[in-house]
Amino acid sequence: MRKVQCLKGAVSISGLPDYVLKTFLKTSHEPESFKDVDLSRIDKTLLDSLMPFQREGICFGISKKGCCLLADDMGLGKTIQSLGIAHYYIEDWPLLIVSPSSVRYLWADAIMTWLPSVPYHSVMVMTASTDYVKDARVLITSYDMMTRRQNELMEMEFGMCIMDESHFLKSSKSARTQAACKLLKNVKRVLMLSGTPALSRPIELYPQISAINPKLFPSFFEFGMRYCAGVKNSFGWDFKGSSNMKELQLLLERHLMIRRLKSDVISQLPSKVRQMVILNPEVINSKSKDMKRCVEKLDQEYLTGTEKRGALLKYYCATGKAKLKAIRDYIGDMLDSEKKFICFAHHKVVLDGICEVIREKKKEFVRIDGSTESSTRKLLCDKFQLESKYVAAVLSITAANAGITLTAAHLVVFAELYWNPGILTQAEDRAHRIGQDDSVLIQYLVAKETADDHIWPLIQSKLDVLNKAGLSKDNFLDTETSVLKNLRKQPSILNYFSEISLSDDEVADDMLASLDLEEFENCGKKPKLS
Repeated sequence: MRKVQCLKGAVSISGLPDYVLKTFLKTSHEPESFKDVDLSRIDKTLLDSLMPFQREGICFGISKKGCCLLADDMGLGKTIQSLGIAHYYIEDWPLLIVSPSSVRYLWADAIMTWLPSVPYHSVMVMTASTDYVKDARVLITSYDMMTRRQNELMEMEFGMCIMDESHFLKSSKSARTQAACKLLKNVKRVLMLSGTPALSRPIELYPQISAINPKLFPSFFEFGMRYCAGVKNSFGWDFKGSSNMKELQLLLERHLMIRRLKSDVISQLPSKVRQMVILNPEVINSKSKDMKRCVEKLDQEYLTGTEKRGALLKYYCATGKAKLKAIRDYIGDMLDSEKKFICFAHHKVVLDGICEVIREKKKEFVRIDGSTESSTRKLLCDKFQLESKYVAAVLSITAANAGITLTAAHLVVFAELYWNPGILTQAEDRAHRIGQDDSVLIQYLVAKETADDHIWPLIQSKLDVLNKAGLSKDNFLDTETSVLKNLRKQPSILNYFSEISLSDDEVADDMLASLDLEEFENCGKKPKLS
């Protein structure tokens, strides 16, 4: 370096800062392989569910003593990997999981599915400021609730914390980030999960890095000068840029980050991954007058076949309205990732609600439903396929389940279910078809104590019948999370759905189609005054 600096020329040469050199020297002495970690103490159910790259991710996290950033692409299983690492360190629990509010119950269900050795009564979801949570072994809460109950959470002395969607902590000045950093100071093991780490905006990474390893960089200022192209202006220092990015990436990968893209592990992925997402029951309006009226009607004896079907369709319609607030919350959180996705729904009121939340987020989208002219469908599809600003395609399950290609999306979300699985698989294949060179993640949003309790198991039953007859190769039993339990224990309703779903699909679909434009798609719409 000294000899090079003596050379005359227009090129300015400077050495690496001491802390960078020390960091590289330290990691150069560490063994490169971390894949031979003994994972036998982790729940066997979880271990048996892992793909090879997920096992590698768990080994990486353990090699970093449970302090790392899991930055895998969406759909690669950051949840199962983080639970594997957490369970390895179960002796350090209680465990705190902080996530967007819309997925808190997804975490609870994931623990029940993959860590059956953890007593479910010891897992608590904190939803209100008055919830008593001090006896929890695993506490799941939202970022907003964490901020509000920061002092109480600090008293619980968590030994491990998982911060889901950790890019929520990108602003060091926000109350949320300040509360999280204060809380995590005394936590022994910290896992950050983010499918969209701000590698192009390194200043947004700093709060997450310092929470995982506060000693990695000497100070915020030195980090900003080295990696954020720090410039002084009339308002002070500006750290919104980026510099020495390859160096930063290498430092992070050596010290605390593992990131795999789908393209890196495509050979290990199934072409389709289905995931059942349980919506937040706190905002499901399952006790509404419409829902109660539908259940009471279905409990009546001696209904004719036509009356049964009419009542079931109304129950399905009321379920769409009951789920709408939770659907909006979930879609709103998804939009923060800026990844293209397709969202299917059936009822007009649900389609409208989804479009409304996308507009509120100031994002561009296309919509195709029964009112969309055939001549404009191709134009809308091309916009979604070719223009990056269009992040969402909002589609009707029955009107846009065939004849269009939307392979620009690797994520498909069903906001509502549909009792004919053939229609669902056709809809899935708008993204999963020839021309798609990536694995497709398919999420089904379901709500407990609604028609979903009955429709979801019946989709599985119907496909099982077709599989045995050799007529279908799809299997919804492969869905990542557990099947919904029928919480109502109302066999009459389930039997009615069995009749309409398994014995008479064509009649049911014909009835559904005939109601689409009148009562069904327009459910929730106030009638016009004459």
